[in-house]
Amino acid sequence: MIEVIPGIYRMPLPLPIPTVSHINTYLVKGDNGYLLVDTGWNTEEAFASLKKQLAELGINGREISRIVVTHAHPDHYGMAGKLKNLFGATLYFHHLEKDVIESRYVNMDELLKEMSLWLKGNGVPPDRLAELQKASLPMLKFVTPAMPDVTLYGGEAITCGDFSFNVLPTPGHAPGHICLYEPDKKILFSGDHILPTITPYVGMNPQSGSNPLGDYLDSINSLKRLDVDLVLPGHEQPFTGLKDRIEGITLHHSLRNAEIMAALGYDSKTAFELTTGITWMHDVNGVGWYKLGTWDKRMALLETLAHLEAMRVKGELEKFTREDILYYRLPQKAKTSE
Repeated sequence: MIEVIPGIYRMPLPLPIPTVSHINTYLVKGDNGYLLVDTGWNTEEAFASLKKQLAELGINGREISRIVVTHAHPDHYGMAGKLKNLFGATLYFHHLEKDVIESRYVNMDELLKEMSLWLKGNGVPPDRLAELQKASLPMLKFVTPAMPDVTLYGGEAITCGDFSFNVLPTPGHAPGHICLYEPDKKILFSGDHILPTITPYVGMNPQSGSNPLGDYLDSINSLKRLDVDLVLPGHEQPFTGLKDRIEGITLHHSLRNAEIMAALGYDSKTAFELTTGITWMHDVNGVGWYKLGTWDKRMALLETLAHLEAMRVKGELEKFTREDILYYRLPQKAKTSE
């Protein structure tokens, strides 16, 4: 546990993921209790780490009166239900994240059917469908679902002691992702929206909206107007230089677009064909799609699809259907009659 500024404590909790060792949760001291930002996965190790770090402050957890979840991915939301019940805390998150809790974590049958059709329609061959369709199921054991007591829409102010946080909708990584901005202290809780070295994942899926990468780029650029001295991210370390980091992330997506376009050439290809033809995990010297784990394979496919749809919306690509499968290609010039 580290006090990043007076009244705000960073408490990293372990994650069972080889490439990302921890999730940052943050504790904000108030006049009548503490505010917790994000919760970590619901594992024994994460809960033990949380209790130990709270004990360093001399509190047992019941002093946590409110929990704000930046988005409903397992590593940020997984322990929300447990902590809400254990501490009697009021739970806050965005209405678009609330809308997916039931289908994602409680009754998944319809979502699994939809995902199967989604994958098949984007070119996944029959022998890969079941594997990719069910790739997220192992994560269910890390989540104790709970609905928010306070549903956020953006524009609200959440006050805690000397801090007053503005709720900023920042869709892309998740449709209902939010950041918390403290204008007087010039602090931004960024969740997974902006990370110091990792490029936040943006994928297109049945629950992502029609253009998640376009949404993401719009929302990170909207943060350039903020006066921020310190960013408190969901992973890695707190950092400065928000505007430079935004430029770096934007450049990454431009380079990824160029790689996809090079793989497409003048052909017509499915999202699956393009995904398997480009390099992944550049930060670890790069690997081909077939060498990825099952979860990473699906993430790669949905990330490619997000890029394809963003380029299509901008008019750089077009898509068409052939035998119920979606293909992408360069725009075809309209034929003119003689």
